[in-house]
Amino acid sequence: MKSCRECSFVLADPVGRLTVSRVGLFSDARFPGRSILSLRDHYDDIADAPAEIAELFLIDIQFASRIIRRATGADRIDVALSAAAGLHVHAHLVPRRRDRDPRPDHGPDEDPRAHRPLEPLPEAMAIGLLAAAFDVVGAGISGS
Repeated sequence: MKSCRECSFVLADPVGRLTVSRVGLFSDARFPGRSILSLRDHYDDIADAPAEIAELFLIDIQFASRIIRRATGADRIDVALSAAAGLHVHAHLVPRRRDRDPRPDHGPDEDPRAHRPLEPLPEAMAIGLLAAAFDVVGAGISGS
């Protein structure tokens, strides 16, 4: 795992590498396959990134969302861009399924279930599934 030299942000459980970002599993039992997409270069705020980097980051978000949606069988992917309190710019990609979500038409923060990490076996399976899905499209982590 590589950490950012500027802020020490670490992407846990990496599964893919895209044009300007890396993607890793965010262990959340409520939303299996939830992932974090972080810019490889450090920016405290997306507004500080050059326009080209910001545009490519959005393309990476869309590309990763398609992969995660297909791999998890999600109906859609909710996206939340974050850089709270000077943290590394990153996006949460949250798979949503009408057949599993108690409030599928609300944001993931409004989910009534308590946040808890995936159990070890489902977590390992999610990492393997996502890593394979990114690898199939040439965005695996072997080059990171």
